[in-house]
Amino acid sequence: MMYNLILLIFVLLNPIISDDFISIKEVTNKANLRKGPGDWYPIKWQINAPSLPLKVIEKGEFYNKVELHDGTQGWLSIILTSNKKNLIVIRDANLLSNNGKIKAKVLKDNIIKIYNCDLEKKPQLCRVEIQNIKGFIKKSYLWGF
Repeated sequence: MMYNLILLIFVLLNPIISDDFISIKEVTNKANLRKGPGDWYPIKWQINAPSLPLKVIEKGEFYNKVELHDGTQGWLSIILTSNKKNLIVIRDANLLSNNGKIKAKVLKDNIIKIYNCDLEKKPQLCRVEIQNIKGFIKKSYLWGF
């Protein structure tokens, strides 16, 4: 009986509590991060970064509680978000070639839309493409996967 109760609670809370990554829509130039889940709550921050990755902390009907790469949390209208998963560079990094040589410098806060972080042969790296330049960046320099 106790097992069934715990299972029921888990099933009911599972859609609410989340750990998914999403992003701000590419066409969104201004997104208001609010103190609570509604237009009547005050604006904490205004985000002016289309495609910015977000971690969903809590799902709501019209608003999701999200976390930014710097730890900032707030509520964002789901109308402004996309299920597209992007990455952000959290500190200056080197873009490496296949043999480990530096191809380019990638600056902090650069948003990466084309990537693959599921590499068997290089598990500590993500393969990325930035402005038509392909290479690898250490996972520890990235956020959003």
